[in-house]
Amino acid sequence: MRKHKIMSLLPGVFCIMLSAIALHAQEKATPRPAVNKWVRYYFDRIEIFKKENASLKDSKWKNIVLLGDSLTEGFDVQKYLPGRHVVNRGIVADHVGTGERGVLKRLDSSVFDCKLSHVFLMIGVNDLGDDITTGSIRRIAACYREVCATIIKKAPDVKLYLLSCLPTAKKYARLNPPILKLNSRIKEIAGEMRLTYIDLHSLMKDERGELRQEYTREGLHLTPAAYLVWARAIEPFLPPAGDEHP
Repeated sequence: MRKHKIMSLLPGVFCIMLSAIALHAQEKATPRPAVNKWVRYYFDRIEIFKKENASLKDSKWKNIVLLGDSLTEGFDVQKYLPGRHVVNRGIVADHVGTGERGVLKRLDSSVFDCKLSHVFLMIGVNDLGDDITTGSIRRIAACYREVCATIIKKAPDVKLYLLSCLPTAKKYARLNPPILKLNSRIKEIAGEMRLTYIDLHSLMKDERGELRQEYTREGLHLTPAAYLVWARAIEPFLPPAGDEHP
């Protein structure tokens, strides 16, 4: 009788074992979600900045910092600002810093640790790409203000310049109305903090208020012609070439 009872339980136990084996196989076959490539890229860039900073520590020159997202990262400082001591602290897909990453979260590696004299800040378009609501614009502007306040507090002798966000075109044209609103906020921040606001937006827009065709590849990122406009716009605010010293 006992033997018969044990035998009757075996099919159920066998099925449970098969189910467990199948589930284990399924878990092994299903790849674990990878870290977002832009998250990985963000931290990889910061490590590059830290290595650059180590080499700049003993330099007799003070540096001009370009701070921002992919538009800034695409600025070839050797080509467009030759002979200048410029460090490029742009990161593709970066934001102001309302979330876990962004300019606010990397000011040490991107600004404070690189022996600087000037900072040119352009950031915000990626934030608007995520959320163009009025509430979002308020949050972006508040975080932008915090970025500026932190730089002023920790590096009071540094000259900080606020660059307008640029217009967009083609499939990105929907961002133009919120870009104008954010630029208005940035200009207000510049006025309140007695900083210089540089209006690149007006220099690069067409008659429809969009990024001029000759200045973009796909409506967002820039051509060499656009970077020339950018370089010429900030040139008057740079120290004379060769004078970037303590």
